[in-house]
Amino acid sequence: MKHSAWIFNLALVTLILAACNISQTALSPTTAPPTTTPVRSTVTSPSHVATQSLPTQERYPTAALIPLPASLQIDEKIDVPYTASQELLDVFSPVQAGSWPVVIVLHGGGDIKENVRNLARAIAGLGSVVFAPNYDTEKGPAGAFEDVACATRFGRANASQYGGKDERVIVVGHSLGGMVGALMMFAGDEFNGDCLTPQGSALPDAEVSLDGLFDPIPYIPAEKCQSEPDACLKIDPFTYVSRKPIRSEVRFMLLVGEYTPAHQNAQAFRDALQAAGYDVSLAQIPGLDHNEMEMPQLETLSVIMRLLHPSAP
Repeated sequence: MKHSAWIFNLALVTLILAACNISQTALSPTTAPPTTTPVRSTVTSPSHVATQSLPTQERYPTAALIPLPASLQIDEKIDVPYTASQELLDVFSPVQAGSWPVVIVLHGGGDIKENVRNLARAIAGLGSVVFAPNYDTEKGPAGAFEDVACATRFGRANASQYGGKDERVIVVGHSLGGMVGALMMFAGDEFNGDCLTPQGSALPDAEVSLDGLFDPIPYIPAEKCQSEPDACLKIDPFTYVSRKPIRSEVRFMLLVGEYTPAHQNAQAFRDALQAAGYDVSLAQIPGLDHNEMEMPQLETLSVIMRLLHPSAP
């Protein structure tokens, strides 16, 4: 199923409007002390992306290619429940025995896990156990983020039965999935939900975003954020960037194609991450539209390969 930017916008508006109707209790992290609650200077002002002084045409480095190994033979488990409410995920794992890293692949707004199935297969073929969940944006952000947190915990807990090793988890998110993945990087352990596996960390160790759209504020009616500012803050990855201490060991790899809003989002998010002291890089895959960024690409797989297997050339 192909989708376009307007589908992302519709899904995000649905998510955000639901957010502003959810109680403060439902949205607030229960484990973070008050001193670490994310604070955005003013929610009702124009967004980071809209107000940032961006160059007319920044020259992004091109995503570098590396030699990739022959794809491993993989096994597939389709429609595996990971929440009590029967949210489903797919698992792709090498047939060959090994202690494989774990990857969570997140579809974009308006999509389902089948949209990223080819990408998930290709990543598994590099030598990893891949979990590709459906997550429900109609539940509002608490539900959507809780779903992804549950999927991450499920992946860690069940990696060993697929030949995986739970010590390192990478999240790969397309479009809206890039925003959800980014929020998991900062606050995954603060979302619980009806996980079948409630134990374990939901904090990934690295993110690869594919045309990620990180800033939700432009899509929220101003009156919603004026009346429920905390609800807006809770779904905005930018408000978590300045938390101290930072997660100094994690990495963010931002990839963009030709879609201009993704350039603006990625550049603003990169700048915020750099200012906070995070390890982040931004590169472009020329010639790809927004839909094509969720498909397996040599450049995408090269970036992921370097994260999966640091000893790769």
